[in-house]
Parts: sequence; structure tokens; C-alpha cells
Amino acid sequence: MSHSGMSSAGTGPVAGSATGGSASGGSATAGAATAGAATAGTASGGADGFTDPGTDGDGDFMLASPYKDSPLNHPAAGVTFGKQITFKMDSTMSAIYKGIKGPYMRDVWLYIPAKYAPGSKAPFLVVQDGNFALWFGNDNPHPPNPTGPNLPGTANIPLIVDNLVALGKLPPLVVLLVDNGGGDAEGTERGLEYDTVSGKFAEYIQTEVLPRATAEAKTQLQMDLVFTDDARGRGTLGGSSGGAASFSMAWFHPDYFTRVISYSGTFVRQASPEDPMYPHGCWAYHDYDPFDAAAPNGVIMKEPTPKPIRVWLEVGENDSGAGSGPGSYRDFRLANQRMAASLKAKQYHYHFDLAKGAGHVDGNVVAQTLPDALTWAWRGYPLQ
Repeated sequence: MSHSGMSSAGTGPVAGSATGGSASGGSATAGAATAGAATAGTASGGADGFTDPGTDGDGDFMLASPYKDSPLNHPAAGVTFGKQITFKMDSTMSAIYKGIKGPYMRDVWLYIPAKYAPGSKAPFLVVQDGNFALWFGNDNPHPPNPTGPNLPGTANIPLIVDNLVALGKLPPLVVLLVDNGGGDAEGTERGLEYDTVSGKFAEYIQTEVLPRATAEAKTQLQMDLVFTDDARGRGTLGGSSGGAASFSMAWFHPDYFTRVISYSGTFVRQASPEDPMYPHGCWAYHDYDPFDAAAPNGVIMKEPTPKPIRVWLEVGENDSGAGSGPGSYRDFRLANQRMAASLKAKQYHYHFDLAKGAGHVDGNVVAQTLPDALTWAWRGYPLQ
């Protein structure tokens, strides 16, 4: 299915690059994003420091290969690396995720940029599948990686954050990289956490992970870490089922999270067990049966009041199940296109990249585009 003629939500031309450059339209713009529908941006220069994010970078884009690793994944002269710690969470201590196949341990990494002022309210990003080398540039157990080199096809989130902060394009963003509970897809802890259409995982982060991270920063770093309670300062990031989870966290709890970045999101049939309210799992976000090729008809379309969120989506041209069509409920490319169409129809701030020649959670695409995704997602957020 060709999408060379996709339009950009009425805000600009279709973007593409012979070299695979990200078509974010917002990579040169400092700051982050006030969440909300495109028609309801915060007034410019508000007393709280938030500004109208505008529509720069909103819409549908085509990315062309070959993909190039962003230089922001690498150390830069004069940029100080922050503090990185790790800790484990025991499922027997959880009130929410005890373990569907018995107790388990969850690894969490915490990165605090050097420019964070202890005691101040930190904006932060929660990364799903926090054990993935994709996010660190190195293999588990992911020791601090301030100098590289990064593994091929990986990003380095700590360095990206440091470099964007130094460039004045991002606030001092604390990053929580939270591992899943184990397994994959139906019948597993990861599937329960990520593929369920609910706000439960957001509640787990809010009530169990954040307090523990605050305590660990005090114990390991003797640092007073305070997470902002303003949802406009809270973001989510993930790939595959982690991308679907990142969206669910904000959709069901915009009081907790408002900025979403998803790569190859699993907006397909994979929930186990399925909730009758959401047939076919996360597919229901964009489509209910019968499928209507003319327009999506799912949860996003049926929500009468737009939620105060902004969403960056990416999918590969050759992503999982591409071309299998709506009857499979497993066509990732179609699912993400329908997510973008839903968000466009409801006038959300959204950005959608279709990456030519790319596969599922393609690390080369992530390494190229993640800096732009972060700057777009946080447009409008006060930098000081």
C-alpha cells in the first residue's frame, strides 16, 4: 500500500528525505509540548511558563532509507553525563502485578541528567521494556554509557537527553527505564501489563515505581528527587507492546501522562484475556467490527471529549503482519495508520512516520528519529 501521497493534517506538505532524515518538522524548535487537541493549545506565554506548541511537526510523514544514526546519540564536548542507577522490584511486594506465573523480579534503571536541580519538580519520561539495548546503546546490565560506542541500531537515551538539554531543546528530563514482568504476548506478565486495554500499568508506575525511584535516589545518590505531579511534565515511550502500553497510560490516565512516543505500537489483537468492552484488544483503539475502510470507528473516534495528550507514532513499511489486512487484526502497519487517521480526525496533536523499508521496532529508525520525537513531544514545555 503506497502512502507517498499522505497529507500532513492540513498543516504542511508530506515530508520525506532521500537520506532518511526525520521529517518531524520540529527538530529545530526548543522545548516540548502542551498536551491537547490541535485546536486547544495553551495560550502563548502563560503564567506557568507553558507555551502553545503550535502545529509544527504535526501530521503524516514518509521516511526514506538508508537511516542514519543521529549524532545526538553520541557524546558532545562540554556536555556532562548525569547519574545512572538501577534497582530491582519484587513482585511479591506489588499490590497490582503479583505475577501470573509466580513471583518475579523487575529491573528498573533511573537516569538523572546533570542539570537537574535536586529538590525541584522534575519532568520525566517512563520507558517501557527498559532492559532493551535499544535504549542504552549497550547490552544488559546496561552500565552507564557516557562515551559509547553504541551497538549498531541502538539509541542512547541518556546521551540524547543530555545533548538536547545542553542545546536548549529539552528540559532536564529524568528517565525511568522500567523492565517488563517477563515473557511476551498472550499469557505472559508482559502481555498482561502492556497489551491490556486499561490504565492499570499507569497506576502501577504512579503508585509503586515512582515512590521507589525517589527512595532509591535518596539511598544510592543522597539526592532529593521529586517527580512533577503536573501531567504535562510526564511522558511515555515504548516499542511494540511497549508502544501500546505507552499510549494506554496516557489515554486512560491523562491525569498522570500526556506525552506519548510509540515505535511499531502493538495496536493489534494481542490482549489476553480480552476485555469484552475492547474486542480484539488494542485494535479497538482505532477500529471496531465491521471494519470501514473509509474511516476508523474505534475507541478514539467514539470518545466525545478530546483528551489532553499528544502522540508521536512510527511504523515500518515492512512491519509485522504488513499487508495481512484488517481481517487478521495483526497488520501493524495498517493498525498504526488507522491510529494516525483516528488522531487526525479528532484533531489531536499527533505525528506519524511511515518508515520505508523498515521492519518492526527498527533500531536504525529509532536511532535516527528519537531526538526529534523527544523535541516534538515536549514542545511548549518551559525549559527553565
